[in-house]
Amino acid sequence: MLTLNRKACWLLGLLPGLLVGYVIGHREELANSSIVDVQERTLRLQSEGLTKLKQELEVKNTQLTTQKIAFEQLQQMLKTQESQLQEQKRQLAFFERIMRPDGEQSGVVVDNLVLETTSIPERIHYRIALTQPSRQRELLRGQVDIRVEGSKEGKPLTLSPRSLGMKEGEVRYALRYFQMLEGVWTLPTGFTPDKVMVRIAKGATQPEQELSVNWSEALRPLPVVASSADSGGANR
Repeated sequence: MLTLNRKACWLLGLLPGLLVGYVIGHREELANSSIVDVQERTLRLQSEGLTKLKQELEVKNTQLTTQKIAFEQLQQMLKTQESQLQEQKRQLAFFERIMRPDGEQSGVVVDNLVLETTSIPERIHYRIALTQPSRQRELLRGQVDIRVEGSKEGKPLTLSPRSLGMKEGEVRYALRYFQMLEGVWTLPTGFTPDKVMVRIAKGATQPEQELSVNWSEALRPLPVVASSADSGGANR
């Protein structure tokens, strides 16, 4: 019995040494395990932080997109209102020239030209305003000559009224105050327009008149000042 107790005590005395030896022998492994745990926790926290930042960025982007859309809509609204204001001023000046002629100029004047796009790229709606600035208000008859200058396949090309698809009666006028020549031009496929010229040849009481407008300047959406029927009624 005494021998067993001594063996037990001897074994118990070895345990601390064995434990210390194990720790010393595996200290690198234990240290590496601790580092891995720390790295895993760090990566997890970084991943969570990155996810949060991405979510915040998405929210900010959504807000910025909404603000950008609202700003663009406001800009478009202001642009439309400015365009409408300019058109109203143009119309007012146009009718003032008709109702309050300030000169003794005889004959017909080409006042302005407006072009509008349609659903078909090659088809362009045109509106040519003719006025009589004289106070005499005689009934004047005649016709205009129209030329559209541009290019096709890199070569200069000038289109006549017939080339634009206009009928003979569409270039004639008969007015006392004003008249709108209105219709649709059909441009050749591949044609790039640059300039429009509207000309009235010199006559007995008609001085030569010509209006030359860049295509890009004339091509804008403008409301009709007056229809052909209305102007025809005003001329009779």
